[in-house]
Amino acid sequence: GPYDETPPVFLGSKPEPFALGVTERRVVLEFDEFIKIEKAAEKVVISPPQIQHPEIKTNGKKVVVQLHDTLKAATTYSIDFSDAIEDNNEGNPMGNYTYSFSTGETIDTMEISGTVLNAEDLEPVKGIMVGLYPADSSFSDTLFTTTPMTRVSRTNGSGRFVIKGVKPGKYHAYALKDADGNYIFNQKSEAVGWDTTTLVTSSKPDIRMDT
Repeated sequence: GPYDETPPVFLGSKPEPFALGVTERRVVLEFDEFIKIEKAAEKVVISPPQIQHPEIKTNGKKVVVQLHDTLKAATTYSIDFSDAIEDNNEGNPMGNYTYSFSTGETIDTMEISGTVLNAEDLEPVKGIMVGLYPADSSFSDTLFTTTPMTRVSRTNGSGRFVIKGVKPGKYHAYALKDADGNYIFNQKSEAVGWDTTTLVTSSKPDIRMDT
């Protein structure tokens, strides 16, 4: 037959996407064909960051994510799979896919994006963690040594990152090459960088012509 060039198609999940009042720490996503997860530890990013590493596995046409940390109240959770989901036979990637749910009565949909560049040569930094901290009255260059990031993402091959599920507010962004997975700068071998700019989420009405 013809060569399969069609990526997996998402059919549904439990809990449903953007579900509210979620208390279950087990997420099951279903697709239209047998699938696999490519480099889950590198590509899949969960916000808020999980101190106890979640279990991510495939079961036929399903992806099962088991969270081990206690769910935080009134919090939006995002599971960013990037392009890790592929069909089992030909390895066609689904493309960037993010699943979200909330433990509260609302779900946060703001995003903060940008690019991380190496200060020495201005080349993009691939695969580095980028996280947010709520902005207080003054910028702190020591916060990332004591407190885990509140929401995280990882840069792609172009150094680009998108942090999703952000609550409206003011934030500072930090980039961290996290060697031990605790979302804190606590080793000399870890690289870190930050921007003193205060990032403020915002939105405005957008009207587009239906063609």
